[in-house]
Amino acid sequence: MLYDLVDQGHLVHCVLFRYGQNHEQELTFAKGHCRRLGLTFTTIDLPRLRGSSLTGDSGSVVVPNRNAIMLSVAVNIACAANAECVTFASNLDDAAGFPDCRPEFVSAFNAAVKAAQINVEVCAPYNAISKREIVQIGRRLNVPIWDTWSCYQGGSDPCGTCSACEKRAKAMS
Repeated sequence: MLYDLVDQGHLVHCVLFRYGQNHEQELTFAKGHCRRLGLTFTTIDLPRLRGSSLTGDSGSVVVPNRNAIMLSVAVNIACAANAECVTFASNLDDAAGFPDCRPEFVSAFNAAVKAAQINVEVCAPYNAISKREIVQIGRRLNVPIWDTWSCYQGGSDPCGTCSACEKRAKAMS
């Protein structure tokens, strides 16, 4: 999505979040893409989010309320910068397992932002498309997909077996 937004001519400032995720190396890859595109970025250190296997607790990979927390911070940053929009890359495949990646979540979040009288819209332009379609967009834009991280496990190499690795393999096929 980052490359797509830049290709469309949008002015982009990236906000990256460290929230105690096992797969923190995703931030290294994200910073690399920001640098490659000449974009500025801000890294926010949140307290460790709890209630998920992704942050060292037991349970599912769903981090309760993660997107609401990160989007709230991003809306604050956007508001202070007089930006009109915060964009995040939730997608059709993620919506099945992650409630905060669904269109109704985005609508409700935007209603809360509007009720707070903040003139920033949260956009999720990939909500209606699959990861496979996103890979096709990336290939069309010559995104170095090999230089991205999807795995939920820590370590130097993707595990190949977690749900994120499985979804990635399916999308790339």
